[in-house]
Amino acid sequence: MSDKDINYRKMWEDLGADAGRGYHEIKFRPTYRIGLTNFLREEVIYKFLAPEKDDVVLDIGCASGRQIFKIANQIKEGHGIDIAESFISEANDHKAKLGLKNVFFRRAEGERIPYEDNTFNKIICAEVLEHVFDHNAFLTEMLRVLRPGGLLVLSVPNLNADGTLWGRFLRFIGVRKFVPITDFSHAGIKAHGDAHVREFTKKTMTEWLATRELKVEDAKTASFINGPYFDFLLKVPLHISPLRWGTIWFERILTYLNLNLGRQLIVKAVRIDTIE
Repeated sequence: MSDKDINYRKMWEDLGADAGRGYHEIKFRPTYRIGLTNFLREEVIYKFLAPEKDDVVLDIGCASGRQIFKIANQIKEGHGIDIAESFISEANDHKAKLGLKNVFFRRAEGERIPYEDNTFNKIICAEVLEHVFDHNAFLTEMLRVLRPGGLLVLSVPNLNADGTLWGRFLRFIGVRKFVPITDFSHAGIKAHGDAHVREFTKKTMTEWLATRELKVEDAKTASFINGPYFDFLLKVPLHISPLRWGTIWFERILTYLNLNLGRQLIVKAVRIDTIE
């Protein structure tokens, strides 16, 4: 293992040890801007996934297992893998607290998924592909363990979360640009802000998936409200229940208008052998 790989894995181990518990709830609570964005993104993920009682689902890059826990009572089995043992330990602790028998977590890397071919009929990979060095190897492994006809639900930041009108304006005038992380450490994440090594747009994502045995059935963006000082300006409204839910409903309408102007991109694709 190279020094780069060692540092990369330690970066995620340190993040899991520091923030793993927050991935169960606080990180997805729509009472502040980032929590609102995560809440809206997750809503689309679950709609696309449409959990059913016979589903065997894998969450790749599962962190503390939140998405598997959210659907555990609706599916046959849920499995989660993550590069960091600290995240997996938190997931297994939470599993024990909930007393669930149909969910399973293990440390593994997405480039080497420890399951047989065609094991899962549905796979989630949320907010992961922008972080990994070899996204093509990641996708190859996802397809290997996904059954033909199986469903793949992906989410990534849209234009590195600059997909909103405000973000695109800042890109246009040169105030903001994509800069990949190079300092793979916990301190490096905090200094960099997002730990991304690549960015996707709706166009680049759907074109990339179309080169493999995948048919993109839907692609939506979420979290549109943005502007100068909006993180600060939203603090009070999001803590007032009627205003919070009004904001959420407005965001939902924008998502289902199929505007490509949200921070987050969520894609629903089906594995097929040939595209007719």
